Formats: sequence, structure tokens, C-alpha cells
Amino acid sequence: MSCSSSRRGFTLVELLVVIAIIGILVALLLPAVQSARESARFTQCKNNMKQIGLAFHNHHDTLRAFPSGGTFWSDTARVMNNGGPADYENQSWGWAYQTLPYLEMQNLWIDPVDNNVGKTPVKAYLCPTVSQGNSTRLYTYTQAGANTTRTMADYTANGGTWGTWGGLDASSNALDGAIVPSRTKSGVARRFNDFLDGTSTTLLVGEKWLTYLSLRGVPSCNDDQGWVDGWDNDTITYACGDNSGAAPSPPKKFSKSLSGTCGLYFGSIHELMLSVRVDGSVHPVSFNIDAIAWKNLCNIRDGNATVEIFTRRRIYVVLSRGFKSCGARLAGPFGSGSGSGRMEGCSVFDVLLGGFCGATGARRPPLR
Repeated sequence: MSCSSSRRGFTLVELLVVIAIIGILVALLLPAVQSARESARFTQCKNNMKQIGLAFHNHHDTLRAFPSGGTFWSDTARVMNNGGPADYENQSWGWAYQTLPYLEMQNLWIDPVDNNVGKTPVKAYLCPTVSQGNSTRLYTYTQAGANTTRTMADYTANGGTWGTWGGLDASSNALDGAIVPSRTKSGVARRFNDFLDGTSTTLLVGEKWLTYLSLRGVPSCNDDQGWVDGWDNDTITYACGDNSGAAPSPPKKFSKSLSGTCGLYFGSIHELMLSVRVDGSVHPVSFNIDAIAWKNLCNIRDGNATVEIFTRRRIYVVLSRGFKSCGARLAGPFGSGSGSGRMEGCSVFDVLLGGFCGATGARRPPLR
């Protein structure tokens, strides 16, 4: 006696249903995975900023001054003294080169061959989100008679309210930022006691505004000379650009344009621009920051200390002369909406702690 059995397989409809379910699950999970990856890259970018801030402090501890912004962009060769690199007083290469010994890159700093130095990527100067498609942005540079290879950087230093790469003294620059040109050219060396508005309320270094041209690995006006560049738009930026009478230009979101730009703007590929203050603390800056507050943040001695206070619904900008809720409700994790208000006589601590403020005794809404 024999018995037979048959095994039923999947029908085409059942197979299509399974494939559709898998597709839906992938579609639901992919944004979460991308968000987690961007969060990790954002955290790495913050760590880079922290390392840069510490390097500036260590430079100051050693030489009693901050690194300088170097000299003209056309001074493509490094200045050497007695067989070693010159310091902030007359070095042609800028702050990113001068801080190398304090980023545990002493060997690169003293390498006698300029091209070896300029073409070497420095991880602390590269935002992982910007660099994910083109990890180094290594370009050949031939301007000003140079014949070198340079690796780019994604961060730029605060040159003050306005300035230009065409001059190095007070006739061409406000010289009121955290970074100034080399002392022999500008007549100025930046030290901690110069920051009259406070080190925690003055911008030191932030992310650099770029277009998508750079993401495709194509050099642009402010992204072609690399991290060794001196007093130039690759490594120095101002609150008002290169015009003393121009309105302040707050940080910008990366442009999707494929055209080049000479920049002179801070900006970011993230939803908020990361920055490090002179005291070494790392802070995000909104693209919607009040323009005057932004200008104050870039000025070391205008008498208007600026602090951004991030809450769930608003970004508050606190000035030394009062309180202002700036840009009101923001998009994203901070909510949405618009509006602004001002309450005179409120200190930073009043704003943070809640309660009554001002002569009228009006109660402000608590921060949430």
C-alpha cells in the first residue's frame, strides 16, 4: 500500500504580497537608518569643533596668543625660521596649519616639504556629512605661480564684522574678530584679554558655506586653496562679508546650486550650523538667527554679548541690553510658527529660570 502527498507552493499573488510588505518595511526603515547615520555624523562634527577649540587654547597657553589667520592668499609657500615653521607673528599659512601641533600632528607640522603638508587630509577639519561623497577633496592648485596639491577643509574662522583677502591691516579689515592676520602684517595679536564681550559669547570657528559643486568634488572660489590657506575666503569668514556697509549675513544652508561661489559666509549642510566659541564650548547656530545678534556674536568688543538659548519651541537670543525671542518658532524639532517679542531688563538668568521680568511685572511664558 502506498500513499502520496503533495506540497503546496506559493502562488504568484502571495509572492507579490510578501514582496510588497518587504518593500513597505524597507521604505519605513530607510529614513530611520539615514537619520541615525546623520546623527552620528553630526556628533562627529561637534567633536571636530571641540578639538579645534582645545587646539586654540593650547596654542594660547604655549605662545600667549591665538594662532593668526596668516598672510595673503598668494603667499603660497610656508614661512620657515631657523629650520622650523614660523609662528603666529609672521607665518603665511593660517590658523589651521598653526594649530597642527596641538591636534597631535606635530610630524605633519614640521614636514619640510610644503606639498606633503598641504595635500594631507586632516580629519579634524572635515565634516563627515560633507565628505561622505568625496572624502578628501584633493585639488591641484596653480594660482599665484604655485604648483601644489591641496586638501580642503569644511570649517572657517571668525574674522570679525567685515574684511577682505585683499589687505591685512585696519584699512581693509575691521580686525574685531577672534582671528586676525599675522602680527607683522596687521600689527595685532589676538589674546584672551581682548575678548571684552566674553569668551563664551564670541564665535571662534564655524562651518563654511559651500554649494553642491564642492560635494561633487569640483573646486570653487572659496574651496580651492585648502586648509593651509592664509588670510583668504577658504579659511576666514566675516559677519558682513567684505563690505563694511553691508548688512550682516547670518549662516546659510548649503546651496544646491552647481555654480561656484567666493563665499565669505558661514553655513552648514546640517539643519543647524555648528560652531565653537572662544571659551571652547560648542554650540549650534540657527539659520534664522537675528542678523544684528549674529553680527554681535562675531564682534569681540561691541558691548553686546549674545547667547542663543535653545528650547523645544524657540531659539531665544539674549543680548546684554535685554531679551529678544528671535525668529520665534522654528521648523523641525523646535516647532513651527512665527513672531517675536522683546522684554527689557531681563537677564540671561531671568530668561532661563522663568518668572517676572521688567518694570511692568509682565510674566513671560516658561521655557519648555
